[in-house]
Amino acid sequence: MDKKLIYVLNHYSSKSVQHFYHILNLLIAMADKGVKITLIIEKCDDIPSINHKNIEVICQKQENNLKRGLELFNILKRLIKRGYSRIFIRITINSTIISIVAAKLFGAKTYYWQSGTTFLVDSDKSFFYKLKWLMFSYSKFWFVKKLVDFFVTGPESMIDYYINVVKVNSKKMMLLYNDIDINRFTIPSAKEKGRIRKELGFIDTEKIILMVHRLSPVRKTDMYVPDILENDSLKKYNAQLVIIGDGPELPILKRKIEGSSARDRIHLLGSKPNSEITKYYDAADLFINPSFTEGFPRVVIEAMACGLPIIATDAGGTSDLFGKLQKNYVVDRDNIVEFRKKLSTIFENASLLEKLSSENLNVVKKYSTDSVSDMYIERIFNNG
Repeated sequence: MDKKLIYVLNHYSSKSVQHFYHILNLLIAMADKGVKITLIIEKCDDIPSINHKNIEVICQKQENNLKRGLELFNILKRLIKRGYSRIFIRITINSTIISIVAAKLFGAKTYYWQSGTTFLVDSDKSFFYKLKWLMFSYSKFWFVKKLVDFFVTGPESMIDYYINVVKVNSKKMMLLYNDIDINRFTIPSAKEKGRIRKELGFIDTEKIILMVHRLSPVRKTDMYVPDILENDSLKKYNAQLVIIGDGPELPILKRKIEGSSARDRIHLLGSKPNSEITKYYDAADLFINPSFTEGFPRVVIEAMACGLPIIATDAGGTSDLFGKLQKNYVVDRDNIVEFRKKLSTIFENASLLEKLSSENLNVVKKYSTDSVSDMYIERIFNNG
């Protein structure tokens, strides 16, 4: 049987700041292994440059939401009649609903990817927010979780979350990892690291702490920053916190930082295209991921691929990503004091930093694009 997959992606831009940037590499790896893929992109800022005999790219043309939905339905209908029997949709609910309807009518299976603990945040909202959420958001999600063939998530603990908290049928659950192109990330020499730091405006005597994620209210970044940097130990090491990311929480964060004693050591750089982020990883000494909600944080495995030691909160599936030693640097998401303590002591032990780096470089191999593409092929075509 030919392995044919329809992959629906909601947006593509070569300068994307989102992790959709990585998906093309995964699809190419699957295509290299004989899977025929049609990539449907709902919104194209530009057309991805893919020259592969097993990959067809369809960029939708309609801008109106209703017309674009009908366009997607007709594309799916044509592809299913051409022998495509599996449709994989990442995150977008409306496209998933359309895909489910087309699959039920014309004979295909649907796979919907989602990973995140935002339902915990939604439960804290006001009555009127919840009513609006139930009517316009959860009603769609309920349709999807009931009628999709497979509900896909990762890493491991997110399976339990969706079964026990979100009440997805356990028989529908499928575990798939996010992937990382390990070859894209390297460990620079000391000389190269110094050159990159100089280019970015930092000096060799500074310790660079890097944080990369969207500044969304569900992550509650202002709960951690600037508080975690306000201690004398980090000042002694001249530790600089570099934050890459944008979002609705940015103005709140700016105000908090302006009133902080650590304001001169915190650098808000805004969003950066994913393709340009590698040099910031190369310049860093440590990566942090303080977050109230998470799913499968791809920035964490990016940091691991760069051999960076990491301090993170236990949100979502973050802890699943690490080896035995690195797990000791995952703290309770409500314990700001413990996070600050870990941060203030980690630079005092150079041997520990080397061990964390080595472990992360070894563990991250399981998330390589090559390994994850095998996982996708096996589970979608042999188990699904």
